[in-house]
Amino acid sequence: MDCKETERRISRFLANDLTGRELIQFIEHVESCESCKEELTIQYLSSEGIARLEEGKTFDLDRELTEYMHTMVRKYKLRRKLRFGILVLEILAILIIAGVFAYALL
Repeated sequence: MDCKETERRISRFLANDLTGRELIQFIEHVESCESCKEELTIQYLSSEGIARLEEGKTFDLDRELTEYMHTMVRKYKLRRKLRFGILVLEILAILIIAGVFAYALL
């Protein structure tokens, strides 16, 4: 993913709208590109900072952005594990059904 593509996806990332490989590529690029990380930080600070100032809350948006990025990666990895688990269960179900039919034919 290049810088232009990454910058176009910042708003989708902040809206939790990136999925799968797109999310991982975005985060990998942001973590390796100082310019894109700065742009992400600016957009995050502007959107979250204004909301927090209106609420009168104290905040550390830089830390929160880092935590948000890590949370998104953890969610992605969890979804992958769940999909793998479901696939394993589906295969087991097919094998059990095939075994029942094979036994019934004997």
